[in-house]
Amino acid sequence: MIKSFSSLGHRQQRFTARTRLAFWYALLMILCGGVLLTLIMLFIGYVPDYGFNSGTVDSTQGPLVIAVDDPEIVTGDVKIAVKSQADLLTLLLQVSIIALIGLVVLSSVAAWLLAGRMLKPLAAVNEAAKLAADGRLDHRIGLTGPHDEITELAQTFDEMLENLERSTAAQRRFTANASHELRTPLATTRAILDVQLSKPGAVDREVLQKLQRVNERSIRTVESLLDLAELEVGRVEPTECDLSSAVAAVLRECQPEFAERELTVERELAPTTAFGDERLFHQLAQNLIQNAIQHNIDGGSVTVSTRMRDGGTRAELTVQNTGEKIDAAQLGQLTEPFKTTKGRTGGTNRGLGLSIVSAIVERSNGSLDLAANDGGGLRVTVTLPSQAPAA
Repeated sequence: MIKSFSSLGHRQQRFTARTRLAFWYALLMILCGGVLLTLIMLFIGYVPDYGFNSGTVDSTQGPLVIAVDDPEIVTGDVKIAVKSQADLLTLLLQVSIIALIGLVVLSSVAAWLLAGRMLKPLAAVNEAAKLAADGRLDHRIGLTGPHDEITELAQTFDEMLENLERSTAAQRRFTANASHELRTPLATTRAILDVQLSKPGAVDREVLQKLQRVNERSIRTVESLLDLAELEVGRVEPTECDLSSAVAAVLRECQPEFAERELTVERELAPTTAFGDERLFHQLAQNLIQNAIQHNIDGGSVTVSTRMRDGGTRAELTVQNTGEKIDAAQLGQLTEPFKTTKGRTGGTNRGLGLSIVSAIVERSNGSLDLAANDGGGLRVTVTLPSQAPAA
């Protein structure tokens, strides 16, 4: 089988940059405090004589609470005295650990707030990037402040958005102008041919009918190219849509073509909800079913089904048709413009239907799989998300 178009893959869950900055800052404070405490303990441990006075130990107050008569080291009801160097080191170690824990807590809170302030401009850049990914190129970050790496990044990003917006606007103008300039003469030619064919008398109807078919094919090619251009630069407005209803509507529209080719239609349309642009989903179904009709054999069959899968998180549309056998090596080229199973623009088909399908699936964060049937024909499976992606 197989050509697949997927949205962004599953990313490994990681802590945020703010959390990592706060963690490393707190870890650095712990290491520095530990080194400082070790140096103090070593210094005090190697001092030879402190001139400790004798005192009596009050066992009811714990190992470091020693009753003495010296009033200078009496704190409230707790009498603390140090009789030896070991007592001093132990007392110093306990007090230092308590102080270090308090310092780590305060430094972690300070690091969290500081990291949030430092990374706030990056959040603005990220928001602008999300809007640009949705087709909104008119948004600007407009970051002010000291000229540093983050400010320079934001300014560069604004310049990129401005260039993209200008390029997209030019492309849209070209598409609109091309739509008018190309469709008008073709429509005029169609009208002239229709008038000539409707007139009685001696006219070469065979030639006129050939010209009419060529003209209709040119009109379909131009419209497909314009649709493809609009998909690449247009804005998608995703909502939860009833995919099965869109497919059913297209099947009703194609009934005359099914009858003309004497095609048997099998449908299994379970209620299916997909997240995306409803207009694009209608065009998606239309192109898939039209492709199944055009690349079929007279008296063949078309099978269309919709269903929910993966616990209701994905919507699936499958269109299968009979037809000529397809080489597996050709599958990867069928979604390229002007490519068909007969090569580049073989026969009367211009090879744009699956290209448009591929563009719609990609814009909708879905996947597209093509598989050749053993007895001939093609099976196309489209998988789409059923709900908006998690933030």
